[in-house]
Amino acid sequence: MTIMGGNFSAGAAVTFGGAPAQQVVFVNATTITATTSQHSAGAATVIVTVRGQSGSLPGGYVYVSPGNVTNTPPVLAGITVKGAGQDEPAQYATLDETVTVTAMVSDAETPVSQLSFNWSADAGTVSGSGPVVSWTAPHAAPTPTTATIALTIIERYQVPDEQGLPVMRENQVQGSSALRLHDSVKESGDLVADFLTAFSQQLDVAYVMRNFTATCPGTAAEWGDVQRDNAGFVMNSYAIGAPAVRLPFTGTCVFHDRIPAGDACVVVPVEWHSTNKATGVAGVSKGVDQVTAVLEDNRWRLCASDFVFDPATTTSLLRIER
Repeated sequence: MTIMGGNFSAGAAVTFGGAPAQQVVFVNATTITATTSQHSAGAATVIVTVRGQSGSLPGGYVYVSPGNVTNTPPVLAGITVKGAGQDEPAQYATLDETVTVTAMVSDAETPVSQLSFNWSADAGTVSGSGPVVSWTAPHAAPTPTTATIALTIIERYQVPDEQGLPVMRENQVQGSSALRLHDSVKESGDLVADFLTAFSQQLDVAYVMRNFTATCPGTAAEWGDVQRDNAGFVMNSYAIGAPAVRLPFTGTCVFHDRIPAGDACVVVPVEWHSTNKATGVAGVSKGVDQVTAVLEDNRWRLCASDFVFDPATTTSLLRIER
């Protein structure tokens, strides 16, 4: 505001309705500029004080309420969960894994950086703040199961009350995201152990292959291998070692001699003692079985299997493949 009068000097003080003005600037003996402070609506007396003397202008300034101020709540379009693996599906995690959680948020009045994000989860641990955080899956849990990550977004803003004075208000928006939690090392390892046990017991081919997916090219080849082994050999005894599992989620598994499709890569030591039905010759097949698995419809399915024999100890043709 510009205030006109007389006998002004440096150091002048100004009030509007008793509220001290801000940024008072002495321009000359007849002019002062100042910025009004907050005040309730209505007429206000303007007072200028110079060296202990005051001059006033009753009703010289009128405060007007800005009226109703609307503020729309933030919009939460969704929450995504994604691990670091190239082919790792969204809304998935395995035990002990740390994944990235992203809230897709917009707001018409407030920058996203000025919103408050309160994250929580019914399992595991949330780390960080803002629209992008990390979530670490628990070390142990019954799996597969569903975990839920929840978010409350708070927008704080200022509006005038009935008198035009500022008051604080807030909008809150809630959302959540469900993800499937797996113990993928155990789940894929158990599938492979079950497959090799059923194969070693020479059970029906359909039963042996029940956990393979039809979407992998290795499934058809393995089906034929199981049929040939069941038809050509009698199993006398077998030993299956502990599976070693990797979860690269790259779409392929790099083994010693092949790169088959898969996201879980499993290697199992095996030893089969069998008799060739055609020749009656007994022998030993010893080596490792290399098996891959893919996550399909939220469950692990086997994809390909190849036996790599140890030439120093193998004396039978059982499972010497391709």
